[in-house]
Amino acid sequence: MDTAEGKKRIRGGGSGSSFFALGPDVWEKLQAAPTSNRLYIIMAYLVLLAGTGSDHRLTKWSAKACDEYVGIGKPRAKHAIEELIAAGLVRHTDASTRMAPQYELPELPRDAEPIFLPVQIVTGLGQETPVLRRVREAGDPLLLVLLIDLYAAIITDATHGVPINEVRQLAPEPSARKISETGVHALWGLTHGYQTQAWQTPWVEKQLVPGPGKKPNWQPLWDRLDLLKKMGAIWWEPWVFDSDAPDAEPLMPVDLGVLSSYAAADDEGKLILVAFRATLALLAERTYMMDSSGSSIFLPLPVHHRPPALRGVLRLRVEADTPGRRRAYAKRRSLVEGYQAGFEQVLADAEEFRFDRPLHLDFTGS
Repeated sequence: MDTAEGKKRIRGGGSGSSFFALGPDVWEKLQAAPTSNRLYIIMAYLVLLAGTGSDHRLTKWSAKACDEYVGIGKPRAKHAIEELIAAGLVRHTDASTRMAPQYELPELPRDAEPIFLPVQIVTGLGQETPVLRRVREAGDPLLLVLLIDLYAAIITDATHGVPINEVRQLAPEPSARKISETGVHALWGLTHGYQTQAWQTPWVEKQLVPGPGKKPNWQPLWDRLDLLKKMGAIWWEPWVFDSDAPDAEPLMPVDLGVLSSYAAADDEGKLILVAFRATLALLAERTYMMDSSGSSIFLPLPVHHRPPALRGVLRLRVEADTPGRRRAYAKRRSLVEGYQAGFEQVLADAEEFRFDRPLHLDFTGS
C-alpha cells in the first residue's frame, strides 16, 4: 500500500510496528508439519507473520513478499503457503482473492509467552541483505530453527541476551585474578576468552546429532553458531558478572578494546577507562603487577566481593523493539552510570590517599 506521499509503506518502519509475535505452539507445529522443504515452510510463515498488524493475525503479504524479501521464488513460495494451509496454520479470509490474497494466522493464546521477532530480519536494516535471506541462502533448516530458538531464549535482564546458563563465551582458565588489595579494595584483572560453552537445553538438543558410541556430537551446534556470527545475525558481548556461577548476576558490559585503542570511547569504554585509572591509583608504585597479569581489563571491587568473571553474552544483532527490550536497556544504562560514578569516587579517594571508603553504587536514579 502506498502512503499519501506516494512512498511504499514498509512494515516495521513506524511506531509500534517493529516486531511480530510467534506463538510457541505454532513454532512447534512449524517444525513438525508435513512439508517437502522445512526451510521454506517456516520461512514463508515468518514472512506472512511479519506482514500482520498489531493483532499478529491478518496479513496481505503473500508469495510476492517471500520472493521480494527472502528470495523464495513465487512458485516455491505458493507451494509453501499451500502446505501451511494444509497444516491448518494459515487460512484464506473471506476477502481473499487470487489476485489479492489475504490470510489469517492463528490467534496467540492469552497465557502464551510468544517469541518476539523484529520485522527487520525479514525486510532488512537499511540497505543490508535481510537476515532471513542470508539464512535461506545457507540452505540449512536447522540454522533457521537455531536462530528463532535464540530469539525465544532472550531474557529481559540488563544483558538482553541468551542466559549464560544456556550458552556463554569464556576463557579456558578462571577469568579473574586478584592482583592486590589496597585498604577496603580488592584489585582484579579479568581475561576474556573465546571458548564457547553450552548446556543441553531443549533448543541445544535440536542441534545435536548422535556421534560415536551414541554420545551427542556438539560440532553442528558450534558450526551453526559460528555461521550465524559470520552472517551478522548474532554477536558476543563481554560482560562482567559477580561470579563464574551459571546463575551469576550481570554487573556491567565492557569494551575490551578501549585500553589498547586511541579511538573515542563510548559509555562502556569510559567505564573501563575510569576503572583502569582507579586501579592504577590504588596500586601506586605497584603498577608492574598489572603488566604481569596478562588481563584484558582491570577494576576495583570491595574486598568482601567474591571473584568476578568475564563472560561473553550471546546477543541477537537485530532486536525486536519491545517494552521488555526498553526496560532491559534502561537497566543497562543504570548499571553503567552507577559503576562509572562509583569508580570515579574510588579514583578521587585514592588520589587523596584515602583507602577506607568502599565502592558505593547508587542505582536509585534509574
